Amino acid sequence: MKKPSRLIVVVALSVFGLAAAAAAEGPSQSRAKVSRLASRVVAAPKATAASYSVEVPYVQSYAPPDGGQSGTLVLNAAHPFDVTLIATNQHNNNVQGAGVALPQTDTFGYFSLPTITNNPSNPEVFVKVLAAPGGGYWVFYGHLTDLIYDLTVTEVATGLSHTYHKDAGNSPGGFDTSTFVGAVTTPAPRATRVISPNASLRTSVDISNNTGVTANAIVQYCYATTAGGFQGCSPQRSIPLPAYSNFHQDDFVGYLGTAGDVTQAVVADSFGTLLVTFQNLPSQQGWEGTVSANVYNRVSEVDPLRGTVGCGEQISYFFESATTSLVGTARDTVPAPSAQAGSISSTLGVHNTDANGTGASVNAVVTLYDPATGQPVGNQVTLSNIAPGELRLQDDLFSAAGVLSGTVTTAIVFVDVQSPASTTIEGFILDQDTDSLDTRFHEMKCAAGCF
Repeated sequence: MKKPSRLIVVVALSVFGLAAAAAAEGPSQSRAKVSRLASRVVAAPKATAASYSVEVPYVQSYAPPDGGQSGTLVLNAAHPFDVTLIATNQHNNNVQGAGVALPQTDTFGYFSLPTITNNPSNPEVFVKVLAAPGGGYWVFYGHLTDLIYDLTVTEVATGLSHTYHKDAGNSPGGFDTSTFVGAVTTPAPRATRVISPNASLRTSVDISNNTGVTANAIVQYCYATTAGGFQGCSPQRSIPLPAYSNFHQDDFVGYLGTAGDVTQAVVADSFGTLLVTFQNLPSQQGWEGTVSANVYNRVSEVDPLRGTVGCGEQISYFFESATTSLVGTARDTVPAPSAQAGSISSTLGVHNTDANGTGASVNAVVTLYDPATGQPVGNQVTLSNIAPGELRLQDDLFSAAGVLSGTVTTAIVFVDVQSPASTTIEGFILDQDTDSLDTRFHEMKCAAGCF
């Protein structure tokens, strides 16, 4: 593949106060104390006055079944209980409607009744299932409605089920400490980020021409699916940019689907990287063409006015590809949540940027270091055959590395290229609150073999 001549500008994200350089020794040693399979436009270190490129390192699209809104509330993932609700509107000919589950935590959630109230986010019936101190499980429920309802709780493992009935009128809720006492209490699992979430994830993208001349943007999306691995890249698409103009899409992967560049299956389930190459700008200055992105999900898919949570990606005018090592900081407070930071789990992303146009897949190894001692912790994580343009994600990095629960909550993370030579990688770390799923990006820095 012939390399185009252009300056590379990469979206970069703030990193936890980290200033470190890699030592020369291999990844398995102590580093002392630490104070793109389809044709893709590849990155290149040279520049012309006509074009440069910007990389958005993480783009995701995911549409869950039923828009993430289920009639079943699942509580206690370690020993699950399925909870359903049927309500009867005694004020309107006894019309019935099923509840829509709105989970809040692993033990608590509530139901709305949109078929009766026409309000998908209005809380109507609350329920929680707790592990009892002496074994078994307790059920607590309550409501903010005078409607008749039947709340059914089913223990998945045994099929044991009980229905709690409420008559008309705003009578009190209740609790049950006897039905499920025979169940063996199972320790709660780690609440970690997974690639397939409960809510639709989208990426909004803004591409701006900040000059008085007409320019052009070439976009290309390289992606994987949550079940099928790396799939390749979309065709290059040209977007005209008149003088001082902005191109905006709230759902960029959806836009590519509408344009026919990717299938609807990709729109419903994919994640990857986006390369934007500007053409016909007056010079190579980074401010002349800019790109920003925001990966987000709605608080409630059925009620978009409740807003969104997500993470923005901002441009940085430097190139963080490395032929040898990347470094960053990861966090894990899941075993012992912090009163300030909450329960945080880290996910690692490594991208084969193929800046030298080798067309080769990358093999890399990930090592976590205890910043207090400079010594490796846990096991190395091997990332094999990362194809050019591919973004490889490693969920729950601390668990993947076998770091003993609670022993280290912060780790310095090195990603070292094992083979072949001259291949280039970039990386980032996602810190995610395991309860709200709010996520923050941290770009990994080139530590050795900086391109």
